Amino acid sequence: MERAGYDTRAVIAWTRPEPEDAVWMVPASILGNDSYTRQMEEWVNCGGHLVLLVEHADSETGDWSEYPMPPDLKSALFAMLQRAGIELENKRTSGGEITANSIQFEERRYQVSAKSMATVAEKGEKGGVFVSRKVGDGRISVITDGRVFRNRWIGDLQHADLLQALLDSTGYDGRVGFMRGSGLSLWSLVMDHLPEMMLGFAVWMLFWLWKCLCRFGPMEAASAPPLLRGYEHHLEALGDFQWRLDHGAELLAPLREQIIELGQRLSVRSGHRDEDFFQYLADRAGLTRERVFRALAETKPADSVILTRTSADLQQLLKVLNYSAHS
Repeated sequence: MERAGYDTRAVIAWTRPEPEDAVWMVPASILGNDSYTRQMEEWVNCGGHLVLLVEHADSETGDWSEYPMPPDLKSALFAMLQRAGIELENKRTSGGEITANSIQFEERRYQVSAKSMATVAEKGEKGGVFVSRKVGDGRISVITDGRVFRNRWIGDLQHADLLQALLDSTGYDGRVGFMRGSGLSLWSLVMDHLPEMMLGFAVWMLFWLWKCLCRFGPMEAASAPPLLRGYEHHLEALGDFQWRLDHGAELLAPLREQIIELGQRLSVRSGHRDEDFFQYLADRAGLTRERVFRALAETKPADSVILTRTSADLQQLLKVLNYSAHS
């Protein structure tokens, strides 16, 4: 096409037609949603010429393929053609095939070799392989067999003459576009929808700031409370003071007095007054006599380990005596 003097443009993904484009040759399967068909209709109404290739038109279809995949035509395409006064019918399910040896375009008939499962026609007319109709200031042409314009067959019969007639039918100079596939480009999608993406990112950032920050600006450093303000630190300080004062003797004295008083009262009541008092308490608490004697008679524990054991023994004795006193 460039050798014939045409300014050409080839793309592999959907691209919105521009005002300087005169003709677009597009596989029909690409126009698969309302957004694409709406953009194409606007361009056609402003003077563009859309040439739709139905079968054997996708980039995945090879010229030497014996089993080409049927096109995946969407309802948006049929709706666009209906609005243009064109009826496209896919007869693949019924098994019918139509062939054509010539195509009439404007005032001339071109010799071609075309066959397809689909048919196309103006409303109310008999179906064939080709139809061309003015729409607004532009034109829509549909050919059901895209092989007519593919490299392998373009030199047969008058295929090239028909293609040139379609390109020259617009009446004004402009670029000729060839869309060879329907794959979407991630970069083109990003560029087309960049404002929406930036708006969404800004809204997300505002929600994140609102969720994570109590205020805007530098946050004050958290000051931990003094260590001695905690209850456990008070107990620790008090215990350290008592240990340095008299090794905890003042803490153990009230427990010892209470245990001795309860033990003597219970021994008298149970008739064991004359027995060994320490052995009596040991039998009731499940302890040895030596441990009971040390818990009640030892003045100052030698270290913190002995103090802990003595306190545990006194608690055990007090618990047993209280239970016996109230039972």
